[in-house]
Amino acid sequence: MDYPIILAVEDFVPVIFGTLGFALLARTAPHPVAQRAGLAGALLIGAGGISKCIWKLGYAAGAGDGTLLEQLLFPLMAAGATLLSWALAVTVRRGRSTHFWPFALTLGLCAAGSVLAGSLNPLFVAATLGVTAISVLAAIVAGRYRQWWAVSLYVLGLVLVMGLVPLRSSDEHHTLAFQWLEQSINTAAQGCLLVAAWLTLRATRPILTSAPR
Repeated sequence: MDYPIILAVEDFVPVIFGTLGFALLARTAPHPVAQRAGLAGALLIGAGGISKCIWKLGYAAGAGDGTLLEQLLFPLMAAGATLLSWALAVTVRRGRSTHFWPFALTLGLCAAGSVLAGSLNPLFVAATLGVTAISVLAAIVAGRYRQWWAVSLYVLGLVLVMGLVPLRSSDEHHTLAFQWLEQSINTAAQGCLLVAAWLTLRATRPILTSAPR
């Protein structure tokens, strides 16, 4: 299949949506340390997505196969999801001690598994579970503030992402029509996340701004 440049360019859109959504969620954390960790996580996830987009753009433009750029996606996404999911766990637990080491240990074990197996599959699992945990934790935060539109959008986003799984196992996965369908679904899912994150931050902001410094 010839991968058109316009399809490669469109792939930047869900990455931008998702990165902005994750950055907004980082701001819901109750203290600066968690907020900085969450923002770093959002940027790492975004960097992983951008690296994959650049690889696709280079491939579509006939600039060769930059395999390293493609392979950066899951390590960066797994590391970023670890940081942001911890920040949101801090938010959910409302001031109770939330240790970072279990999150770091999980990431370390997955990274070690990838090295030992010579495969990115363990980090793919860590990235997938981490991003899913982010949506679940964010939905819990939104639900506490009765922001039900946000909760619905988190759920819809997860449903759309899960709907990509059977598409990717289809025999027609490599056709241009399926590539457009998959990217459109991913764009819609990340758009849902962005709007939900904005609604969540807006709901929590009066509480955050009134909290003692």
